[in-house]
Amino acid sequence: MPFQLRTSIVLAGLVAAASASRLYISSYVGNITTLDLTSNGSQSHQLIKLDTTPGCSPNASWLQIDIRHRNLFCLDEGIISDNGSVHSYKIQNDKSGSLKHVGQAKLPLAPVHSEIVRGLNGSQLLAVAHYGWALTTHVVDPNTAAFTPKQKFNFTQAKPGPNAARQAAPHPHQVLADPTQKYLVVPDLGSDLLRIFYVNPTTLEVAERPSIPVAPGSGPRHGTFLTKVTSVADKAPKPSGFAQRITNIGKRHEGEAHAPPPKPCKTTSSTSSAQQLAPEMPRRDTYYYLVSELSSHLTSYQVTYLPNNGGLNFTLLRTTPTYGPTNSTVFSGNAPAEIIVAPTITGPQLLISNRNATFFPAIANPNPQNATQIKSDTLSTFMVTEGGEGGQQDVKFG
Repeated sequence: MPFQLRTSIVLAGLVAAASASRLYISSYVGNITTLDLTSNGSQSHQLIKLDTTPGCSPNASWLQIDIRHRNLFCLDEGIISDNGSVHSYKIQNDKSGSLKHVGQAKLPLAPVHSEIVRGLNGSQLLAVAHYGWALTTHVVDPNTAAFTPKQKFNFTQAKPGPNAARQAAPHPHQVLADPTQKYLVVPDLGSDLLRIFYVNPTTLEVAERPSIPVAPGSGPRHGTFLTKVTSVADKAPKPSGFAQRITNIGKRHEGEAHAPPPKPCKTTSSTSSAQQLAPEMPRRDTYYYLVSELSSHLTSYQVTYLPNNGGLNFTLLRTTPTYGPTNSTVFSGNAPAEIIVAPTITGPQLLISNRNATFFPAIANPNPQNATQIKSDTLSTFMVTEGGEGGQQDVKFG
């Protein structure tokens, strides 16, 4: 499949007071490799191989981890077979962080992304996006990592999109839960849609809601949520250096129940003539940032919720090239892929990977036995402005 990343990396957690982190890496050879990323307290870091787990084959790709329950799910895209598959593992409490295989199941072709959705009373649903035009869901027992199939949605489109080579059919590329864990957003690269699904928190049944159209030919690939919480203090005059409290809750805390919407503030009165207002509830604004692979654009939206669980409304805020609004260079074949929100001391930033965007000279080969330099892809960094939209680009680096 064009431009599909060949590895997936997940961070398993901090070890030894943040001096080391355990990484799990998949690859198209069908293995999951466990590494320790260690630091000596300076700028020096080292990767040490701990373990290799075969079995998520032939084409291990996306990894989904549940730290609290020590579960890991691996998607096999099945590029050289007739179907994909999903495998579940328990992370062992040994020094190597080894994986114990729990279960597996056949899937429709080309599963490329998954998401764990948390319902009421600790229930879990694993949702899987399939580049081969489908979405599947699976009920998970978080204590054992065992899972059972639940629902399947097959997508269709009436005709090819503007990019006939890449948009001849629907191509869901991601499935992402919103901050309330009640909705799934599925960017469909082939249909130029954000497909929306409601998740019943009690039954974990998934139901389609109206899709959000995006620019024709843009090819939406991956997105991320950001929630800005504005307290009463934020409305007061801001001292020099004040930074608004912005929190990324695209993935909720493990085991957290569904949060009800803030209740309206009420006024209270005393026996005196003076009236006092009850403390005002914080305001929560939700934003969604979308990377479109075919147009190489970052698009920001403000998200609001329709009544009666009727779906989501996306208000367009801004669109800018993924390699920066002031960069006039256009790279033929640039294929932006992933986007994440990174917290910093100055506020949240958006990090975007640009494949084939070679801003920088060739870099040294990581293999000390090979002197051949290699081309560098690009990571773009965007600041997030107070209004929530992806703002002025800060830095780019390879």
